[in-house]
Amino acid sequence: MIIEIEGNQPESLRIITELAEKYGNSIEQIHGRGPVDTLHVIGDPKDLAQHTEYLETLPGVGRVWRISSSYKNIGRRVSSEGQRSVKRESRVVEVSGPDGKIRRIGAGPCVFVVGPDSAQSEQQVFEAARLIAELADRLNIRDRVMLRAGAYKPRTRPTDFRGLGMEGIEILDRVRDETGLPYVSEVMDHTLVEELAGHLDCFQIGTRNAQDFKLLETVGDTGKPVILKRGFGNDAAEWFNAAEYVANRGNLDILLCERGVKTMFCGKGYNRFTPDLNVITYAQEQTVLPVIYDPSHAAGDDRLVVANMLSALPYRPAALLVETIHRESFRSQQLCDAKQALAMGPLENAIQAVLAFEEEVLPHLQSADHYFQNRPLI
Repeated sequence: MIIEIEGNQPESLRIITELAEKYGNSIEQIHGRGPVDTLHVIGDPKDLAQHTEYLETLPGVGRVWRISSSYKNIGRRVSSEGQRSVKRESRVVEVSGPDGKIRRIGAGPCVFVVGPDSAQSEQQVFEAARLIAELADRLNIRDRVMLRAGAYKPRTRPTDFRGLGMEGIEILDRVRDETGLPYVSEVMDHTLVEELAGHLDCFQIGTRNAQDFKLLETVGDTGKPVILKRGFGNDAAEWFNAAEYVANRGNLDILLCERGVKTMFCGKGYNRFTPDLNVITYAQEQTVLPVIYDPSHAAGDDRLVVANMLSALPYRPAALLVETIHRESFRSQQLCDAKQALAMGPLENAIQAVLAFEEEVLPHLQSADHYFQNRPLI
């Protein structure tokens, strides 16, 4: 539910907030450029919606908009009684680092979330992070770079390396302190969420846990940003409704991550998962959340990762989530997904290509977008 209200109506705002809290909701106030603000009702609004007519009588309240989709907190389109539907503004998710830089995901320029698949040793993670930080400074994009590394690993076989656990998180803490880069790491168990929330800067919920509803809700309770990967067997609506479990707890700092789906063409020696690039556009149209892309898991082979990265650019992902390796000689020692880890040289080449795309190609695509958004009627 969205409520339009004039910005100078504190009493009406108080009444709305108290009524929303009575039904277990919270209010997020978005200050408009003009005299009208919007209030986002976060949580399940069905009880509050019974008071729509009353809300519209409060001083300063313009319209009360309802969201018809099942994912009401993150849905793009809203409608009001007797009015045509309108689109809500896209959200921006901010992640800050000790370096004083704020990574604004969804604000326009693509953000790069890069690093090793998993933390195996302090030396490995420090070496990788230093190289990444140096690359960010060399290209003058430090405010667009974050570190990623797994400490808790979901594996197909129980005997495979499953991460260092809290030892890995503590390594990542020390790396963040030295390099200034905020980091992302995966959480698999809702009982670990509270402890991990005191360490990492952004949660990741992986494809295998994409519909672990208790985990989604518990992460939502922390208020921390979260990358939600699409389950490799989920359709778009299932993915969006999984995000709604996080949003329904009052946390809208969600990054939807497309990472490829399992199809009949997977596992043929060239296709670990089938990338569904069209779903990036669809998610952008149906929700207000930033949508990011993981080319590493779609490729499954480092020779294909750069092509996967660049092929996604016309769809305008808000960020790219890329697994890297700090030096080629370490590949034989890497215990998880070594084949798809991108070396630092090709990573820098790929990032430079993204920057060139933004400078040279993106303006032409934006012109095409303008046509489709204002298509002439026949």
